[in-house]
Amino acid sequence: MSIGQHIINERFYGAKSQTIHDVDIVLSQECGENTLAVVRINNVLYQLLVNDDGKDVLDHHVEEVGASFGTWAGDADFPIGPFKELGAQQSNSSFITADKQAIVKYFRKLEPGLNPDVELLSQISSCTNIAPILGFSTATIDGRSYTLVMAQQYIPGQDAWEYALTTTNASFADDAEKIGQATRNVHTALAQAFPTSVVSAQTLGDGLTTRLDSLIHQAPELAKFKAPARSLYQSLEGDAHIQRIHGDLHLGQLIKTSDRYILIDFEGEPARPLHQRRLPDSPLRDLAGIIRSIDYAANFDGEFTQWANEATALFLAGYGSIENEELLNAYILDKALYEVAYEINNRPDWVKIPLEAVERILD
Repeated sequence: MSIGQHIINERFYGAKSQTIHDVDIVLSQECGENTLAVVRINNVLYQLLVNDDGKDVLDHHVEEVGASFGTWAGDADFPIGPFKELGAQQSNSSFITADKQAIVKYFRKLEPGLNPDVELLSQISSCTNIAPILGFSTATIDGRSYTLVMAQQYIPGQDAWEYALTTTNASFADDAEKIGQATRNVHTALAQAFPTSVVSAQTLGDGLTTRLDSLIHQAPELAKFKAPARSLYQSLEGDAHIQRIHGDLHLGQLIKTSDRYILIDFEGEPARPLHQRRLPDSPLRDLAGIIRSIDYAANFDGEFTQWANEATALFLAGYGSIENEELLNAYILDKALYEVAYEINNRPDWVKIPLEAVERILD
């Protein structure tokens, strides 16, 4: 069984540039003709269903896995299959039941602690702009708890990113306003369910400065923006509220239904460690994510500047009052710089979109 040989080709494996030195099976159990396993690869845990060759086959045999190794907790039983893979998969694997009543998500890269997707949604179940959680499965590995699987109510609708792209020759304003309202509703629910506090905007600016240095290390091309970006971050004034937020909000994390928008995937930014994703942050980070996503949509197949300006204005109007516009601008810059670094290393043909945004902000 050569798990290391096969996992480098999996979409959920994010360390493709690293040489695999160690592969250790931490947990395993037979599932039909395959083996369900938690595997430690270079000291990182992954949840796999592998065949005799070591290739992951979860997408084709999900019915055999159920709640994985863990103990199921929830008001509903684990959903009954058969299951169908839910669209394009990234860091995890999601499936919809044949009766379209539930979605089951298997977490692939495992980190200790309760996954934010489970933690947040389980505490804001009455919010109408989320898909309620049905249950989740956890297991203890080396004395620490890990989230393995979760299930949510399935809410039919259309991916907001895909829908936005169909409107660039018309208007996205009404939908953008609804997205703003949905984002505000979720933030309000999270603020009621979890502790909030107030910090200085300068403290948040210091965090953005630290991240700027990290981004420049990843993409040296960003060095030319270091001085003006630092100046913007260090000029922030006043106080700012922090709370639990979505953490990785963009149009692809929203579902358009007949009367509202649903926010999904509350795990936070995948590249950040789980313990960081569970920390309180400014709600303005989520707003910046949507604003940058609107800009991407406007430049995906042409240049629809007026469309983007209108959509952004209505999104902010739908959200309501903004406590610190300069801080919002700083988060938009931070997101655009992150996007430049990402595109340079992954999709260089796309780098023009965030690069132009950085230049506009710092002009």
